[in-house]
Amino acid sequence: MKYLWKTIKILFFILGIVFAAMIILALTSAPFYMYYNLGKNPGDEPQAIAPHCIVMFGGAGMPSEDNLMRLYHTAALARHYKVPVVLVHPEDSLCQAEMTRLLRQDGINDINYMTAGSNTRSQCVNLKDERPQLIDQQFLVVTSPEHVRRTMKSLHKVGFEQAYGVAAYPSTVDFDLSLDKKQLGGNELVPSVENVKMRYTFFNYLKLEITCLREYCALAYYKVKGWI
Repeated sequence: MKYLWKTIKILFFILGIVFAAMIILALTSAPFYMYYNLGKNPGDEPQAIAPHCIVMFGGAGMPSEDNLMRLYHTAALARHYKVPVVLVHPEDSLCQAEMTRLLRQDGINDINYMTAGSNTRSQCVNLKDERPQLIDQQFLVVTSPEHVRRTMKSLHKVGFEQAYGVAAYPSTVDFDLSLDKKQLGGNELVPSVENVKMRYTFFNYLKLEITCLREYCALAYYKVKGWI
């Protein structure tokens, strides 16, 4: 019992340090750059992009923030380059139908599917088995920003050297978020939180830290497994 209590205290001490570090980091721009770096395409950017198709890696439900953002960027790229779309997503009739509907609504009708695989590694392996011709062709890969690095490294590992990742970033707001205390009214004894960083940025960065931590763990696991 003595050793158990000591172990619990050590565990809570470590968790306290981690939580304190996360709070401090959320007050800086570090989480943004962690997230941004995960969304960068590993390797050199191609001098000229002439993609054979746009490959979208899905995985979330429909509707969901992740899939909607990916579909938005996929449709924009497909229209720009006038190439077909390949949806890489686990077989699910509802999600597939909704994604197809949204792409067609955006004017994309040449849509293909790759439904084998339940994680990034298996999807990359199955993509190679089902579409070996892509090995020698340039194509763009759309996925969430935090997944770009792992997805591209996984694709490169199985032989897709000409694949180039595109992060499905959301648009940023560009308007004044300051408060007018007189207009808002309310209990004047309670101070108004006028600092935008404390109202929004701090909590957004905390969420980004969790997202990045999960992805770093996934990258470490893929590295140990020899998948990247």
